[in-house]
Amino acid sequence: MFIIDDFLIWMAEKLRDMAYQEITDESKLKEELLKLRTLYELDEISEEEYQKKEDEILRRLEAIREEKARTGIKK
Repeated sequence: MFIIDDFLIWMAEKLRDMAYQEITDESKLKEELLKLRTLYELDEISEEEYQKKEDEILRRLEAIREEKARTGIKK
């Protein structure tokens, strides 16, 4: 019985760690910024739409960085 409990706890911790890594991954937001910039430069979106989406992405990026600083996580 304890083996199953230990396994379930281990699995839950692994899933938690993977989810945390996923939501604090800056590379996806940086990729979004690059794609957004490309769309703007190709005149596929307006400057207003570009600014709005860029601000949103930058806020999310800042929130991730603040969370990492708060928890002491590097990169």
